[in-house]
Amino acid sequence: MNKTIKTSIKNIGDPFILPYKGIYYHYSTSDSKGFIVYQSKDLIEWERLGYCYTDSKVGYMDFWAPEVFEHYGNFYMFFTAKNKERDTLLLNVAVADSPVGPFTDVFDKPTFDFGYAAIDATIFKDDDGSIYMYYVRDCSQNIVNGVHTSQIYGVKLKDNLIEVDGEPVMLLSPQGSNEQRDPLWQWNESPAMLKHNGKYYLSYSSNFFADKNYSVSYAVADHPLGIYHKANHNPILKFIEGETSGPGHNMYFKTFDGKKLTAYHIHTDIAHPSGNRRTCFSPYEFKNEVLIIDYNMKE
Repeated sequence: MNKTIKTSIKNIGDPFILPYKGIYYHYSTSDSKGFIVYQSKDLIEWERLGYCYTDSKVGYMDFWAPEVFEHYGNFYMFFTAKNKERDTLLLNVAVADSPVGPFTDVFDKPTFDFGYAAIDATIFKDDDGSIYMYYVRDCSQNIVNGVHTSQIYGVKLKDNLIEVDGEPVMLLSPQGSNEQRDPLWQWNESPAMLKHNGKYYLSYSSNFFADKNYSVSYAVADHPLGIYHKANHNPILKFIEGETSGPGHNMYFKTFDGKKLTAYHIHTDIAHPSGNRRTCFSPYEFKNEVLIIDYNMKE
């Protein structure tokens, strides 16, 4: 694959790909009742398998950004849902013995409650076996100097994936004209981690998801929990007139034949940005320690 592929999967957001035993599994923000899983052998033709998570005990709406990780033979889904008792967005984990589910909540209450609205959890396992969770303190309840602000946090997890091992650390906050377009609402969200040559590359999305300028940038640190410095050439995935609108909420994975890809969503109708988005895949690489995404959208 040497160019971007726009998949047939539409009306979704926040795609995540789990490669497992010759099959690619696709999860996303896709339904008001829970999460739907697709499978493919080639990342082009996709089969809709149906719900892999529903009948939630921990949330009643806003089922967002599912990510699935294999750990000791089980599959752990990290996701966001609005908790009815708290009426706030919180982070949850459900587990299954298969990538297609059914996933069952590990607790009858949200797995992680830091006392504020939180979304977009992802995990990263370092070379020494340490596991870290990155997530977003959501702008719905986080007001900084009068501005609703989404900020990215990180925290070490215990090996069971459902308990923290230390206190969360704030890693990234919106800054610069590209990330502060709206005077009252600003976003750094949807974290995704890569490690390259001993350094940690933390990707994130900026601006409103239904705006054409939703985009992907990254920051670099020497430790999983920072200090992170944003790249000078951000964003690395952005609006291109007539080609793509609102590319964002990406993740990284390798194909079974070793290709390095990022999955992300774009607006299905680039002339009318909205919540209707479709999944895309593009190659990524490092050149002189610089992270580059090749997202030429021309057919």
